Order: sequence, then structure tokens, then C-alpha cells
Amino acid sequence: MTKRIDIIKMLKWAIVAAIFALLGEMVRDNWNEVKDASFTFRFFPFICGTFVFILSYFIQLGAWYLITARLGIALSFRETLGSWFYSQLGKYLPGKVWLLVSRFYFYESKGKSKKTVSVALYFETVTIIATAGFLSWASLLVFQGALPYDLGGQTGWLALFFIPVFVFLHPRVLQKLLNGVLRRVNREPIVLSLSYGDVFWILSVCLVSWVVGGIGFYLFIDSVYSVPAGSVLYLTGALAFSSILGLIALFAPGGLGVREGALVYLLSFTMPGSVAVVLSVLTRLWMTLIEIGLIGVVYLVSRFRIRPKEKDPYAQG
Repeated sequence: MTKRIDIIKMLKWAIVAAIFALLGEMVRDNWNEVKDASFTFRFFPFICGTFVFILSYFIQLGAWYLITARLGIALSFRETLGSWFYSQLGKYLPGKVWLLVSRFYFYESKGKSKKTVSVALYFETVTIIATAGFLSWASLLVFQGALPYDLGGQTGWLALFFIPVFVFLHPRVLQKLLNGVLRRVNREPIVLSLSYGDVFWILSVCLVSWVVGGIGFYLFIDSVYSVPAGSVLYLTGALAFSSILGLIALFAPGGLGVREGALVYLLSFTMPGSVAVVLSVLTRLWMTLIEIGLIGVVYLVSRFRIRPKEKDPYAQG
């Protein structure tokens, strides 16, 4: 059994290595494109893009807090902040499940219902994927001239993929499905306190998070390689699609390789492919440093936060 697990791990890393090898070969074969590319560095767009991208994390954090508040398991802002950011480290472990597991056990340790926390995590995951998919689809509609084929009437068929998502996000449908599963394992049923209006509100917050993150991503790209302002929606959709593809690729820690490959493919319609490889790698470093930096700041704030002074019982007055 242990030997089988080791083989699976080796295969996972072999796939990641193969993706990066292909990207590296693309750069090597087209080195003249990279050498002649108009790379630059502009400090102001870089700083603005970084801060805008950081803002997208806090908007997504707000969506999570909204979900937990509607389900009656909300914690204090400080605890929500810490649990959400610390759980992001789980993305960098194979399997992706650690992101959910760490937050699940944190909320359970605070006395929150296991079943309700599971529902909250389900909602967060589905709304993030659904809004990323919608944004990617919208970007294709606006920017489909950059694609090597004409989507034409196919965009209508693509829209049909979102119908099951909205159906399964309906609180009544979800409640029936969950209670059906709980009855089979002899557990008590649950009652969801969410309305369909709450679901659309949460979806809206997630969508805003992606849009803000996409604007930050555009500013970052533009700070090192000039891109037209009209491509901001396309770049936002490209980031959303590649990020979600990396998220659901269970074999790749943090979507390593998968996100870069998808991003290179999408960026290559607006710039030389070899340049897209360089920018995708720079994007990985930029986003990773932002995440690690935010987690570090959250840790330091929680570790050294100022506590109110206790009153001296022997003091007069």
C-alpha cells in the first residue's frame, strides 16, 4: 500500500515537471522572442496592482464571513481572518483537501456544527468556481476575436453549464440532498437558514472579488510588459479560469504547473507564447509572495496584538 502511494506521488510530480519542461522548451525554442520583447518595470502600476490584488483576498474573506453568518456559525472577525488565511496554506499541499480540512477543524474546535461547517465550505467552493466560470465565459464573449476559432453560437451552449450550478445552490435543493445523505448514515437532518437571495448576494461578492483580482493582475502584467487597457476583462477571465483549473487539479500542489500551463495558453492569444511563459512564472512568484506575506502579517497581528491592560486590584480608586 505504501509503495502504491509513493508511485502515485511520483506520478503527480512527474506531471508537474513535464508541464514545466514543456514551458521551458517553448522559451528555449523562441528565445529571440523573449530577448526582443519589450519587458520593462514600472513601479507605480506594480504597487497599485499588488494592493488591488490584496484587496481581492479580503473581499473573498468577506464572502466567507457572509456565508458563515447566514448559516449561524460566524466567528469574530479576528478568528475568521486567522482561520481563513491560515487555511490558504493547504493549497500548497497535494490533494487540496487540506485547505478545507484545516478550516473545518478550526470551526469545530470553536464548537460549531460539523454539518453546518461542511455546508459552508461547500458553498464557498461552489460559488468561487461558479463565478470564475461565469467571468471566464463573459471574457470569451467580449474577447473571442483573439481565439483561434469562432465560438459563434457555442457561447449559448456554454451558458447552459451554469444552470445545474444555480439549481444545486438553491437552499431547498441542497437541504433535500444533504438530508437524504444524512438519513442514510443515521444522522439528524439539518435546516438551512439561507435564502436564494442570500445565495445571489454571496455570488455577487465572489464575482467582485474575481474582478478586483483581475484588475490587480492586469496592472501587474502591464507593469512588466505593456498590454492594452482593453484586454483587462480577458486577462481577468484568463486568471479566473487558470486559477480554478489549478484548484481542481488535485495532483498539483497550489495548482503548480497546471495554472501556469492554462495561463500561458490563454495569454498566448494576446502576446508571443514564450513571453506568456515568462509572465505566467512571474505571476506565480508574485501571487505566492502576496499570499505568504498576508499570512505572515495576519500571524504577526494576532501574535503581537495589543491587549487591554488589566486593572490593578490594589490600585486606589
